[in-house]
Amino acid sequence: MLDIDDYQWAKDILKNLDFFSHCSEEDILALVESMEKNHYKAGSTILFQGEISNRLHLVRSGSVGIWKSASGQKTLVAELGPGNYFGEISLMTPISATASVKAKDETEILSLSYESLEFAFRKHPEEMKIIQKKIEERMQSRQAAPPPAG
Repeated sequence: MLDIDDYQWAKDILKNLDFFSHCSEEDILALVESMEKNHYKAGSTILFQGEISNRLHLVRSGSVGIWKSASGQKTLVAELGPGNYFGEISLMTPISATASVKAKDETEILSLSYESLEFAFRKHPEEMKIIQKKIEERMQSRQAAPPPAG
């Protein structure tokens, strides 16, 4: 369950995400009220590469590493701290995770499931279409982007 600080923090973060930027204050509050808070110890896996997920994860505190496995090699491709998020593409489309996510230190994650999102926007199906379109655009831009140098 979220405390009052988590609640305000999540509300501010969601309002500033491009795919929720068109949402009303009431819609954002409905989303925040449905979020779950989880604690992870350093080294804990939050999401496994290949796992099917339909959740948006917000890093509330601590940090996570994004690890990709290919040809038996694990590579750290990103580190995310408070205010960063992952899982937005699988939020709308149940696809397998393209990387594993591990807590680098004590970490708190606030997450939002597709079911909660769908419930929050049941009265406003047009909102779901806008979110879906923005996430599809994000997915296309990631596929079109050249791989990071390294």
